[in-house]
Amino acid sequence: MIIMMNNKKARTSFPHCVMLVFLFCALLVGCASNKPQIKMREETNFAALKTFYVQPPLNSFNPTLEQHMASTITTVLQGKGLTAAGEDDADIKVGFFPSSRVEEGGSSVSIGLGTGVFGRSGGISLGSIFSVPVGEQVTEYQNLQIEVVQDGEFIYSAAGRAELESSDSITVQQALTELVETLLQPFPANRAN
Repeated sequence: MIIMMNNKKARTSFPHCVMLVFLFCALLVGCASNKPQIKMREETNFAALKTFYVQPPLNSFNPTLEQHMASTITTVLQGKGLTAAGEDDADIKVGFFPSSRVEEGGSSVSIGLGTGVFGRSGGISLGSIFSVPVGEQVTEYQNLQIEVVQDGEFIYSAAGRAELESSDSITVQQALTELVETLLQPFPANRAN
């Protein structure tokens, strides 16, 4: 009797474990897609860096937003102990490449209809699933790539995106500020300056 109860308990808990593992993996994959990508050259002595210069973007699209991003990058790097300098006097040059992207996707609701018979050793399910479209969904993203170069070599690279709630300039500016701060957060601080 005890053996049968343990076996019965194992049969009912195994599907639950499989479902939990599946949900965990799905959650992990979903979270990883919006995570910024950041790389640093490990052999760089970041403590020796004292000055920086923020270059204008290669793809000029909005001078006001470009100036705001350059100012935000300057503020973040100054907060990490670096000093702004002219292009020829700087230890590192910081470049940024902003872009925007619109992703279109339809939204739908799935409705399952059918009957099922589940027995002790297996199950049978008869029916179908209908997908009913409920409207089109358009999502706007602001992408940003920041590159830090020393003596012609990349020493820090960060890329990420922010989902925009609306496309007005204030919302875009706030999203870019948060994105710059997120992308430069791992940049090593130099508090000795």
